[in-house]
Amino acid sequence: MTGLRLAADVGGTNTRLGLARDGLLLADTVQSFRNEAFGRFAEVMDLYLHTAAPGGVAEVTIAIAGPVTGTTARLTNRDWHFNVAALSQHLNGAQVHLLNDLAALGQACPYLQTDCLDTVIAPASYTGGDGQRLVVGIGTGFNLSPVLDADGQVQYLNVEYGHVSLPLDVAEHLRNHVPDAAKFATVEHLFSGRGHAAVRMHFPKDDTGTRDFQAFYADLLALLARNLMLAFLPTQGMYFAGAVARSILVSPARANFIEGFRQPFELDARIAAPVHVILDDAAALKGCAALRLPGPHCWK
Repeated sequence: MTGLRLAADVGGTNTRLGLARDGLLLADTVQSFRNEAFGRFAEVMDLYLHTAAPGGVAEVTIAIAGPVTGTTARLTNRDWHFNVAALSQHLNGAQVHLLNDLAALGQACPYLQTDCLDTVIAPASYTGGDGQRLVVGIGTGFNLSPVLDADGQVQYLNVEYGHVSLPLDVAEHLRNHVPDAAKFATVEHLFSGRGHAAVRMHFPKDDTGTRDFQAFYADLLALLARNLMLAFLPTQGMYFAGAVARSILVSPARANFIEGFRQPFELDARIAAPVHVILDDAAALKGCAALRLPGPHCWK
């Protein structure tokens, strides 16, 4: 890779930008901007590049918290739209690539060092080689990205798992404790910032209520994670990201999650995976930096 690449991580609230060279993020170039101060992504990008790279960039990779369809995308929680051709023209022909933000985290996972992760469940033994990973993002919304690391190439799938109906065991556990459980119809309804806040309202606001709520929510998360284990078999690791995931898995309720997650499956085969929490706020940018782009002709 030659020249500079602009790496962008566009969330519902903030946009992070940084420059990369030769697949590596230049840490001292990273800046964060509040989306509410801008009308569209190009305004944020122009402001950043004006001082960070006045000579322009050769490539741009943009991780977006929303659905990506080929060469177009939209931000789920803000009326921002992305078009590869328009952005490339705006940047004097720079090669532009769009991907989901969870996919960007998936790109970063094989390269994240231990200081970027909080290991909730350590691997039973190091297996090495190629393997499957799963990134699970629980913040303003919910989504995940299956990742395959094969022969040094990181491949990912675009998924909209947040709109899937709640697994039966999760729904039943919720019904046993929350009177209006029926309103949590999908995974995102329950496992998102709003869902997290809505369940919290059913517990007292004192310290005991907070502990009970965190333990209950950790039990729900363990049930969901077990379903994801069977669906995606991420033997190289399940990686949680987002403010909601962090708030549960770095709290004392982490013990509830570990106990629930480690319950044996009703299968003959032994199924296990390490579980991590991504602590590095620049992880998606690192994924954008490491992503191998196709030839420019693919975006014409």
